[in-house]
Amino acid sequence: GKDSLEAMIASVDDGLYAVNFDGGQVDITSGKFVFSANEAYLIKNGKITTPVKGATLIGSGDEVLKKISMVANDLKLDSGVGVCGKDGQSVPVGVGQPSLKIDQLTVGGTEVDA
Repeated sequence: GKDSLEAMIASVDDGLYAVNFDGGQVDITSGKFVFSANEAYLIKNGKITTPVKGATLIGSGDEVLKKISMVANDLKLDSGVGVCGKDGQSVPVGVGQPSLKIDQLTVGGTEVDA
């Protein structure tokens, strides 16, 4: 992407910065997904503020792709090996992407006192 992460965060009036994820599910027939963030923060007026515990991102892949408005220049690949599985079978997978600004997404979670 062409945008810096700092510029992306500064452009958000009210949102969530999800740093890392620790699990999720995708319905491959509908594209609907649920991902759990293990590190996330509220963004208020372009500044990272309160930590959020148990943030869950819920959506549909095709709809979320239409709502990406910024792509950061911070592409990173996880050095560990992830695993995807179904019906008792698993396969190693790589994980990584640049930071994205998604203009609208359903989020659940709890604010944590800093």
